[in-house]
Amino acid sequence: MCGIVGFLSLEGKSPISDSFLESARDTMAHRGPDDAGLQVFSVGSSRIGLGHRRLSILDLSPLGHQPMSTDDGRLLIVFNGEIFNYRELRRILEDEGGYRFRSTSDTEVILYSIRHWGLEPSLKRFRGMYAFALYDCNEGKLTLVRDPLGVKPLYFYEHDKLFCFASEIKALLEMPLIHKRLNKRALYHYLTFANAPVPETFFEAIHKLEAGTYLAIDAKGKKGHVRYWDPARFSASSGSVHDERECIDKIRSLLRQAVSRRMVSDVPFGVFLSGGVDSSLNVALMAEQMDRPVETFSVGILGDPSNEFNYARQVARHFNANHHEIMIGDDDFISFLPRMAYLQDEPMADPVCVPLYYVSKLARESGTIVIQVGEGSDEIFAGYEMYNSFRTWTDGSYRYYSALPGFVKEIIYSIGQGLLDPAMSDALRRASLSEPLFMGNAIAFWDIEKRHLLKNPLKEDTSSGLISGIYRKFANGDTLWKMINLELKNRLPELLLMRVDKMSMGASIETRVPFLDEDLVEYALTIPSELKQKNGHNKYILKKAAEGIIPDDIIYRKKWGFCGSATNMMTDKIVNYAREKILESPLTAEVFNRAYISQIFEKHIKQKRFNSFKIWNLLNLTLWHEQWFQTADRQPS
Repeated sequence: MCGIVGFLSLEGKSPISDSFLESARDTMAHRGPDDAGLQVFSVGSSRIGLGHRRLSILDLSPLGHQPMSTDDGRLLIVFNGEIFNYRELRRILEDEGGYRFRSTSDTEVILYSIRHWGLEPSLKRFRGMYAFALYDCNEGKLTLVRDPLGVKPLYFYEHDKLFCFASEIKALLEMPLIHKRLNKRALYHYLTFANAPVPETFFEAIHKLEAGTYLAIDAKGKKGHVRYWDPARFSASSGSVHDERECIDKIRSLLRQAVSRRMVSDVPFGVFLSGGVDSSLNVALMAEQMDRPVETFSVGILGDPSNEFNYARQVARHFNANHHEIMIGDDDFISFLPRMAYLQDEPMADPVCVPLYYVSKLARESGTIVIQVGEGSDEIFAGYEMYNSFRTWTDGSYRYYSALPGFVKEIIYSIGQGLLDPAMSDALRRASLSEPLFMGNAIAFWDIEKRHLLKNPLKEDTSSGLISGIYRKFANGDTLWKMINLELKNRLPELLLMRVDKMSMGASIETRVPFLDEDLVEYALTIPSELKQKNGHNKYILKKAAEGIIPDDIIYRKKWGFCGSATNMMTDKIVNYAREKILESPLTAEVFNRAYISQIFEKHIKQKRFNSFKIWNLLNLTLWHEQWFQTADRQPS
């Protein structure tokens, strides 16, 4: 796991000197504490710079140093991530192409795969998580690639004939010509989704590359943005009809393959264990293949009724794991928040970021550098009750309501605005516009609420309109399939996976996501919805597949989120801290209606469930603004 950074200037000279690029690279030292590389050179009229920070996982020798090139010097790469099936690909390349490798790294396999098969055929063969920049000296072309599910981030900036990229925004901000300006469109959508939807970031002119796509810039500055993988290509209607037994056997086989692939490492590895189905399966399937105890790590919050230590300990005992725990409290939360804002680069309103960092730090301190996590399972196998509720409403009453004449819906909406809560009122508004009911599994502020929250809400755009545009790309598939696809386009890659990447990398460890193995995801998308939600069970088919592998009382216990939820984590002390920070922030004075925010805090006293997430959303935003626009020293201790 690493941090990459670089530029392409098509003017023959560059405003970015070697020292600027080195400084940008070293803002990401936490992503790669083991090694650093830099290469700046000219090809024709172009100037290219490539920088790399390395966390050594595969081939710990100097032969894994980056930037790396093919033996003829034509292709150069800086790479962040892992290709888990690289040994298999290496054998094929040796047999088919007669290639001889200098290192035992997966980076070199990427280079020769692309040289042998070409870019897109190679991407179809890769099984892993990755973001990389490839420069072809013969063609003068720079290509930026992000993995299919968006496990790894990649940001870019372009102006005139200058293109810059990096694993983190903070690296781009070190470069000349790139200035910090708040992107108010990103802020508007963040208030709803808790993240800035791709390609937006919170900084104007800086964008993120979408998952499953690559961006190519040739020697003349011509750009091509290509989608090479799309979850919408896989649906129950496009595959064979699966019966339950067939699904169970296939899921078990693919899960074992996914976990096995992610055990490829030259450093110690383990599992984040909550005691839920997903993390317990990771432990069980890893234990099957090991002759030593699995290293497991858990985090709990003082006074939290959702503490899962007992379940995690039960699983650890069952599989004879070497178990580690850490407990954190309010003071740990509050002391970490400034550094959280620095590591995030842009707000990601999920309080899970805090316990994630501390459990990552625990793993690092134990000497365990690689960790398997359970992200993605609830999305591809429909593990949330919210999915079931929205599926029922969308296919039932919402469908009939949406079919009413427009003038009838307008009358109902105008009457209901003052009588219903914001969520229902916004649902009526969307129904009157024939917009989808489901917008994501975690919504902070609905468009209707933002009319009151913001001094100057966007008039030409709405968050529900953005979601409608995504839904229009899903031509086929039932309601649940469309909701899952929406999550794979926004919440999963840009919030859930980014919180894991930024917090784990902040502690200099690598996290791997077996449930997002491409083979498993592609198969899961073809499983009929009736096998994902059945007999009152969410994630039905995965739970059936888990039977006999992990204990039944773990499979069928009540579901909790990781460390509970914003409601559980937002203690009185943290809420009081948030009140002071938010209400006194210059950003609040500039952008928000202070009186409306005060009402949220007052309502929180009696309705914590509905307001905790809103408060965390605003606090995360406030801390980000303070870190990047108000603080001279940008890196907190």
